[in-house]
Amino acid sequence: MLIREIILESFMSYDYARIPLKPGVNIICGPNGSGKSSILLGISVALGQSYTERSKRLSDLIRWGREMGRVTLVLDNSRRGGRRPVPKIKKDEILLTRVLRRDGRYWFELDNRPVNRSDVLRLLSRFGVDPDNMLIIMHQNMAEQFIVLPPQEKLKMVEAAVGLEPYRRHVLEAKRKLSRIMSQEESINKLLESAEQTLNYWREQYDRYQQKKQLLMKRRFLERELAWAKVARKEEAINELEAEIRRLRYTIEEIDGKVASSESRVKSLQETLQLKRSALRETFEERVRIEGEKARQEARASLAKEILDDLNRLITERGDASKILREPVTSFLTPRIENLKAVIDLSASRAAELTSRIDGIQRRLESLNREVDGLSEKILEERVNLALLRYRREDAARSL
Repeated sequence: MLIREIILESFMSYDYARIPLKPGVNIICGPNGSGKSSILLGISVALGQSYTERSKRLSDLIRWGREMGRVTLVLDNSRRGGRRPVPKIKKDEILLTRVLRRDGRYWFELDNRPVNRSDVLRLLSRFGVDPDNMLIIMHQNMAEQFIVLPPQEKLKMVEAAVGLEPYRRHVLEAKRKLSRIMSQEESINKLLESAEQTLNYWREQYDRYQQKKQLLMKRRFLERELAWAKVARKEEAINELEAEIRRLRYTIEEIDGKVASSESRVKSLQETLQLKRSALRETFEERVRIEGEKARQEARASLAKEILDDLNRLITERGDASKILREPVTSFLTPRIENLKAVIDLSASRAAELTSRIDGIQRRLESLNREVDGLSEKILEERVNLALLRYRREDAARSL
């Protein structure tokens, strides 16, 4: 098989396509307009044929809306009988590319290096291919052109297509030589000697043919053995793949269980965190309320103290008054002074009690903050673990 693969890029109806070919007959089928003829036309363009069948200009073959199209043929340069078709290129595949531009510039590339058409023709001649022979690639409507050709031209095309043209030249040359020999009487002995040599040659060829038959029989036997060996290796590979699939499925199930457990733990931790945050909010509100109460008590005690100071100052200022006036004032203010002192003591006691409660609430707030931070860290760890489990599951699913 000359062509291993056809690659079409922005060519006619194809945006990008790779068409691999196998040894033997390759059949491309599909409805009308599906691009079958485009593949054949792509091969002919890559080989350098000037006939485009559907367009007068190669630039019209570029896909609509694109500025450049490419057709690449992957040629088989693997060893045949110990020799490569193109010995200078030391690899099994040769990339032959035809680049088409919308501005009308076209060129060939050989393994991504620009070359001219003469280089392409020399390369194809190493494979025994003449791209100008219509039998190499017969487009639509070419059958009519072939039919109207004279029989001699048809024969020449067929011989060139199947690679018999050199043999034809050799036969004609041999015929001319034989005519010259037959025209001379003194050449009869040489002719007989030549015939004897030819007979010996064909005897040798017959012996070789018999040996070849035996070798072919051995080859078929070895090919069968090789095929069975390949089947055994394939079965072993299938068993290994099935075991790997079972392992991956078990791993996925195990990861799913861990994911479900981790999601449950995350949900539980989130609920606990929500409760702790609610408790933290309530405790903070309680502290604000108690601090407000403490502020009121302190303000009350401060106000009572100011009043008490004013009353004491009033009694002191009036100390020089007559005894008749001082005693009624003193008897009038003394109960109130005692009441103010009681209020101050009660407010101070209440403020001290509230301070103690605030300290307790502060400790609770710090404890709740630590618990909230710990729960947040645990939730973060669980989420990281959950993400890792999901990544492992996706990786196992892709491998499966």
